[in-house]
Amino acid sequence: MAEQLAPPTTEAVPPPSPQEQRKRRLIIAGLIAFAVLIIAVIVGGTILAYQHPDGTKIARDLAIILLAILSIGISIMVILLLYQVTMLTLLMRDEIKPLLESINETMNTVRGTAVFMSDNIVQPTIGVASAFAGVKRVFDSLTGIRSAVKPKQRKE
Repeated sequence: MAEQLAPPTTEAVPPPSPQEQRKRRLIIAGLIAFAVLIIAVIVGGTILAYQHPDGTKIARDLAIILLAILSIGISIMVILLLYQVTMLTLLMRDEIKPLLESINETMNTVRGTAVFMSDNIVQPTIGVASAFAGVKRVFDSLTGIRSAVKPKQRKE
């Protein structure tokens, strides 16, 4: 039998909460500020390189400072990532593992109950029903033979 799918809904997605909107705006503002800073450093380094004879040295120093700041930011992000992985591992050990053990225990109980019901109720019931079916078949056969030997007379 084919599974019936629910018709598609035309409901609109609910708008984000004010806190989510604020978070999105802060993230977008931070990304824009970072992009402006990068562009300003590139433009400033180029201008300094062309205007001053020692401009390339200053541009190089600015690039080194920018790379140092970026490496510090990346290091902080890696530390945060390791922290999140640690929290996930602890969650799995403390919350999910006991839950899975409980589910496994429940499944073993259900399996045992099913085996008990099959051994003590279902199989004896099937045996009794098949015996009755055999007896009924024997009587049907006997009555069939009797009616074949002595046909019923019709009343007219």
